[in-house]
Amino acid sequence: MKLSSKASGWLALLVAGCFALCASSQAQTHIALTKHNLTPSGPGTIKAAEPVGLCVFCHTPHNAKPTIGLWNRELSAATYQLYASSTLKASLNQPTGSSKLCLSCHDGLLALDSLRVPPAGAPLMLGPLQGSTVLGTDLSKDHPISFTYDVALAQANPELADPRSLAASVRLDAQQQMQCTSCHDPHEDRQPNFLRADNRAGAQCTACHRMNGWSASAHATSTATWNGTGTDPWPPGAYATVADNACLDCHRPHDAGHPQRLLAQATESANCTVCHGGTVAAKNVAAEFLKPSRHPIDSSQWVHDPTEDPRLMPRHVTCVDCHNAHVATNAAAVLPGAPGALRGVKSVTLGGSVINDPNFEYEVCDKCHGLQEPTTVGIIRQGGTRNIRLKIDPTNPSYHPIAATGANPAILGLEAGYTASSLINCTSCHNNDEWTAQGTNPRGPHGSRYEPILAAQYTTGDPSVESPQSYALCYQCHNRTFLITDQAKTFPHQRHVITDQAPCAACHDAHGSRQNTHLVDFMLRDLTGKVVVSPSATLGLIQYTPLGAGHGQCYLSCHGKNHEPLAY
Repeated sequence: MKLSSKASGWLALLVAGCFALCASSQAQTHIALTKHNLTPSGPGTIKAAEPVGLCVFCHTPHNAKPTIGLWNRELSAATYQLYASSTLKASLNQPTGSSKLCLSCHDGLLALDSLRVPPAGAPLMLGPLQGSTVLGTDLSKDHPISFTYDVALAQANPELADPRSLAASVRLDAQQQMQCTSCHDPHEDRQPNFLRADNRAGAQCTACHRMNGWSASAHATSTATWNGTGTDPWPPGAYATVADNACLDCHRPHDAGHPQRLLAQATESANCTVCHGGTVAAKNVAAEFLKPSRHPIDSSQWVHDPTEDPRLMPRHVTCVDCHNAHVATNAAAVLPGAPGALRGVKSVTLGGSVINDPNFEYEVCDKCHGLQEPTTVGIIRQGGTRNIRLKIDPTNPSYHPIAATGANPAILGLEAGYTASSLINCTSCHNNDEWTAQGTNPRGPHGSRYEPILAAQYTTGDPSVESPQSYALCYQCHNRTFLITDQAKTFPHQRHVITDQAPCAACHDAHGSRQNTHLVDFMLRDLTGKVVVSPSATLGLIQYTPLGAGHGQCYLSCHGKNHEPLAY
């Protein structure tokens, strides 16, 4: 049977009305089970004393303002402090759209009964919202809202998803703006906190935030759990494992401990040590920073910035200068490559260029130790620089084999496992003094009993008594017996190191020498400022001249003896 156009129109209206009624009924059923049900039957602690319509606290069919959403609440006139960050690419304005509506309750300023069209009967007598769901007027600690999320923004920040391909769990409004309702559905709470989707493994966060390298990172894959000691690292209602909590391991979308980048903890290092302090991670890194020699991660709070240029940045060090939590993995280093723990960190090449991901471990170290002279107390040498990047350069006459195999293919007296073609890395020497390959202590230059963050003792004072302990760092690779036993074609270390008690550091710079072979760069003053090597008495020289295998001569004055020259 063919319907007239008039009959077809009425049928369409009837069908639409049925769908609207069903949808309204379904939404009402969901709301009734949530804390947004402020009627006497609601499950929350805040509710009206007298029976009243379920929807009246937000909506009205008449005299609504704004008409979108048929809003029934008065709107706050507050000016809000907005989120700010050096990495933010979006332009923020005062809250608009549904976010403005949500804040009419959640800023805690207006009473919950501040309705444009109150229900008939006795006054509701509901005061302002209280408790942890009150955001206040300071939104700097909350995920930004009311900004346009378009293709241009995604292109400006490559780690944002293209808005044309967003998951259904993210709802931009009609103006293509990110609002509270982009992540939260106020009509149902099948997921905690009215989220539109289960946020296990950070699914709701990664719907927009596509962090490079995240899926294979240690934080995205770890099954570690909190052992119940110390500070609970996760928010109430969190999942059990690091991988399941994902973004919430370090960030809070609301009421963050530190506003920029919404970090969970109020102090910078605590965002890492809350887990890496023997409570979640297998190894206690936090304890290393209690040792006498350590990277001072607590000395300058919140100076680090992801946009910083290592060539210009203020001097500081924190965990994220060496580790990128979004990219780091547990992969061991394959020399000369960098270990997985250092992936995705801004670094400096041997040539002094800044790169965003290191190829070699020393490139991470060069960021702080290879661009400018240090301001700390140190040994003063003839070479005139303490810049490590310049010392380990393979174009030097000699260098420890960090950036390339050593310059001396005829080197003798190495411990088993080491040859002239062996490579080492910075952490071969700068490491936790308690680390062992089979142990539970963490590896890395976090802290040590031996300055400067050395894996073993290395005495530099002059004079120093030789022993297996005093130069234990050197003896990890160099055979002690071979070194201190004078023999043909070798330097007479026994006479200098044992008899005259000259430390290894008096003649050798462990990083490299820009003037001489065999790492020779004479110590002019030790750590206390004491003069160690001075110019020769007559010619006024400090000079080393190699004369072939195992032979050389020196011009200098040391330990009261004038070398002008002394040959061996």
